[in-house]
Amino acid sequence: MDVKIVDPCLVPDWDKIVSQFMAADIFHTAEWCQVLKASYNYKPLYFAAIKNKHCQAVIPLVEVKSFMTGNRAISLPFSDYCNFLGADNDSLRALIDRIYDCGQKKKWKYVEFRSIHFIEDALPFEIFFTHDLDLTRSSNELWSGLKDSCRRNIKKATREGVKIEIGRSWSSLEQFYRLQVMTRKRHGLPPQPLKFFKSLYENIISKNLGIIASAHYRHKIIAASVYFNFNHKALFKYGASDEHYHHLRPNNLIMWEAINWHRENGCQILNLGRTESDNAGLLNYKRTWGGKESLIHYHRFILRRTNFSERSRVTAGRSVQKAIKWMPRVLLEVMGKALYRHLG
Repeated sequence: MDVKIVDPCLVPDWDKIVSQFMAADIFHTAEWCQVLKASYNYKPLYFAAIKNKHCQAVIPLVEVKSFMTGNRAISLPFSDYCNFLGADNDSLRALIDRIYDCGQKKKWKYVEFRSIHFIEDALPFEIFFTHDLDLTRSSNELWSGLKDSCRRNIKKATREGVKIEIGRSWSSLEQFYRLQVMTRKRHGLPPQPLKFFKSLYENIISKNLGIIASAHYRHKIIAASVYFNFNHKALFKYGASDEHYHHLRPNNLIMWEAINWHRENGCQILNLGRTESDNAGLLNYKRTWGGKESLIHYHRFILRRTNFSERSRVTAGRSVQKAIKWMPRVLLEVMGKALYRHLG
């Protein structure tokens, strides 16, 4: 068996190669890799196990070089999860060993894996919840699986005259970004730079690998969400809204229309993304959709200590978040542009 390190953006038919694996999703594609390269100048290092000219396993990584947060490898930045591809444990073990060897030579601080799978004998650095909806069920079955509160909110949005538009235009993504800046500010966080969303449009949305679902009310867009799809799997990636219209429950109607759209367009699963364990409001919201709940494990292997870290990640303090809430939009966007490439 041979282990190769490749840049999927330079490999013809890369998406076809990874689509043979049932676990493959949008985060394994060459298009998502191109988004990370174009937006943040990360270097792709995708480790592939090859046997008899056939790909047996894949672990995607990118190298993040930062004077602020250190040099490291992540699988993958700004991805809710990135599962190992391949059921052959020997092949995966060979890839992990090669990754550790590469990290030692490149003097990485650590390697971070983000997967629904445990790594043997390793405690996770952080744990998130995730939820999968089975879209092979009928629309009636999906409706019956919703919690009563969710059905009431969908009916309320419909009754109030909220309309949902699903599209792939740049103008729709621009409107989403306007709401995204508002939403991130509300939570005391800077938005990702507009350059990132332009790359999303060029590499994902315009190639029919994603959609924007927008909620309209009295000729105004009051909420919007971005979804990705690949290999019969859909993903709810980003959501944003104008808080002045939350009482109309537009996000519930957006999700319900997106569920039906993806079901009608051949997707078999809709993943609702990752959710922090201490975000009770968002966790309860996602649980109202009746999906299967599971855990995502983030593991950090510290190269100089040759063991896994058990510390939880550092988050912005309340004083910082409070200051961000008062910042003007222009300053927030400058802050996001300066910081995000160092975070991953």
